[in-house]
Amino acid sequence: MRACLATLAFLTLITPGHAFDCTRASTDVEKAICADPQLKRLDGQLSDAYAAVKAASSPAEQKMLARSQKRWIAEREYCSGDDKGIGACIAQKTKDRLSLLLGAPETGPGTAAKMVPVFLVQDGTVKQWDIDMSLLRFAAPQTAGETLFNKLVDRILKQAKLGPHGGDSNGMVYGMEDTLSLTYASPRLVSARHDFYVNEGGAHGNYGTTNINIDLASGRQITIRDMVDEPGAGVLTLWCKKEIDAERKTRVPDADDSPTDATTRDATIAATVRDVKSWSIGAEEITVSFDPYAVGSYAEGAYSCNLPTSGVKQLALKTAPLP
Repeated sequence: MRACLATLAFLTLITPGHAFDCTRASTDVEKAICADPQLKRLDGQLSDAYAAVKAASSPAEQKMLARSQKRWIAEREYCSGDDKGIGACIAQKTKDRLSLLLGAPETGPGTAAKMVPVFLVQDGTVKQWDIDMSLLRFAAPQTAGETLFNKLVDRILKQAKLGPHGGDSNGMVYGMEDTLSLTYASPRLVSARHDFYVNEGGAHGNYGTTNINIDLASGRQITIRDMVDEPGAGVLTLWCKKEIDAERKTRVPDADDSPTDATTRDATIAATVRDVKSWSIGAEEITVSFDPYAVGSYAEGAYSCNLPTSGVKQLALKTAPLP
């Protein structure tokens, strides 16, 4: 949704996906890439991946790919002010984008079938939604699990508010942003994290995270009953609650130790832990995400808890489709 107006001039000179000429590097990000052999190598890999996706795409898909890449280049410019350092920021963003273009998981050996990126981008105006979707799907689904994954991705795409919205936005550009990250993939399990943001002209936008977790062997979405029994779910809830309580004290040190309605809050934690759509599964860690307002005020931001995958496996059923 964000636009970096200061970079528009140089962006028009760059063909999306192709490495730029370091003799013409003008921004801090470009200069950092050209000065660091590792960043330059990553940038070259990204250019190669972009070219491969473009070659395999239809003209309409190529148009969306170019729009998406141009936005990503503009977003990368924010690395110049990143607290962790410009080089680390560029490297992480490039690796994430490379994984998307390659259809590669963050962890895991990958699936037997090829996964490809899909983009849906629409430039916003005061009369038309700004849309930015970067998702993944199976290139040629053959099994029930692969078909289900694509069906769920298509459901996200259908939520895009294309065309004029027909209302008075009071000069504001409404926007939607959706990204899908493949946190784990193997011939048995696919876990994809869906982050979304919607701005419909209110005091602030709404955001959140949900996940697609599919047991490719059975062709079904995974539920808590596939993972642990009820006592095991209770232990995971206690782990998660302890971490959230500690994080809340860090974010709101002057707040009471317990929220006003601790019973409701604890019930929300228990319910969220038991909803595997809240799980981003990785080889080393499983992140359980909570929506804003779920366990704290909106100002506190969204909470999550990180469960060690090895610890969850000790509690899990023998047939659980875990890494």
